[in-house]
Amino acid sequence: MQVVFLNQFERIVGHADERAQVFIGELQGTWSAGWRMLQAETSEVEDVWYEGMSWEELLAAFRHGVAAKLREGYRPLLDGMLEDHPFWERRPGLPQLLQCYADSQEAETTAEKLRAWRRAKSVEEKKSAYLIASNRELQMLAVFLPQTIAELEQIPGFGKIKTERYGQDIVALFKEVERMHSYPLQEWVPDAVTDGMLADWIIRVKEDKYGRTLALVKEKRALLEGIRSGRSLVQLEGDLNAPRRKLLEKIERLDEEGYDVLPIVELELSGLSPEESLLIESAIGELGDQYLKPLLRKVYGEIKSGEEAERKYERLRMMRIRHRREARKAN
Repeated sequence: MQVVFLNQFERIVGHADERAQVFIGELQGTWSAGWRMLQAETSEVEDVWYEGMSWEELLAAFRHGVAAKLREGYRPLLDGMLEDHPFWERRPGLPQLLQCYADSQEAETTAEKLRAWRRAKSVEEKKSAYLIASNRELQMLAVFLPQTIAELEQIPGFGKIKTERYGQDIVALFKEVERMHSYPLQEWVPDAVTDGMLADWIIRVKEDKYGRTLALVKEKRALLEGIRSGRSLVQLEGDLNAPRRKLLEKIERLDEEGYDVLPIVELELSGLSPEESLLIESAIGELGDQYLKPLLRKVYGEIKSGEEAERKYERLRMMRIRHRREARKAN
C-alpha cells in the first residue's frame, strides 16, 4: 500500500503517553483509511475506517473517525499546519458559547414540552417542524428559559421575524417557571463555559456533522448500487427505508451530478403508453420543466392530492430526467 497521508496522534493517560497514527493509503485504485496504535513491538492496524474506491466516502469516513478519536482525548502532532491554534483551542463568539453551555445542561422535561408546542405549530402552519425551531434552539430555550421578548431575543436563532411570530407563545410557556440564572446572558455564560467543556463540545459537533455526512454518502452509494442493479422504486423504498418522494428527489440530484440514473428512469417509464409519453413531452416543450404542478394540470387535468396524484408526479419527474438528459446530449 502507498501511504498518501499520515499523521501521528497522542494522549496522556495517567503518567503514560499513548501514540497512534491515522493514515490514508492507496493500492491499485483501492483507497483505505484507518487508525494504527504505535507500540514498542508492533504497529498493526487497529481499526480500518474505510476500504473501497470512493474518494468521497473515504474522506467522510476519515473525518468522522478523526473526530471520534479527538473526543477520546487524542490530539494530532500536526493540526492545520498554517494555523496558530488548533480549532479546539480557539474561543468562539457568544452564540457558540451559548450553544455550548446549553448542550451541556440537562433540560429534557422542558425540552419535551417545547417539542410538543413545536409539533402543534407544525400541524397548524403546515410546515416542517425545524422551520419553526431547530432542536438546538429548543435546547437553548429549555436551558435559558426566557420570560420576556427582550430575553428571547438573546437566544441565537430568534431574530425579528421568528420572535414576532412565536415570541408570545414561548415566553408564556416560561412565565411561571423558576430559574436560577439571570439576564443578560453575556454577563455570565462566557465565564461558565470552561476550556474543557468548550473543547469537548466543538469536537462533538464536528463528530456529529461528519457522522451525518458519512451517512449521506453511504446512502448515496446504496441508492446508486440499487439503480445499477435494476431495482425499482418500490424495491428501493424497501431497501433504503425511504419515502418514494425523497428517493425521486435524490435520483434527480444524482442525475444533475452526472451519475447514470437511466436504468431506473427507463424501468419506471416502461409502462407508460406512447400517447401519455407524447402528452408529457409536449407539455414540457410548452411550459418548461422547472415546475411540476402546471405540467400535471396540463397533462392530467385537476387531480386531488393522494396516491394517484403522487404516481403521476413520479412519471413527470422521470420524464423530466429523460428530457434533461436528451437536452444535454443535444448541446
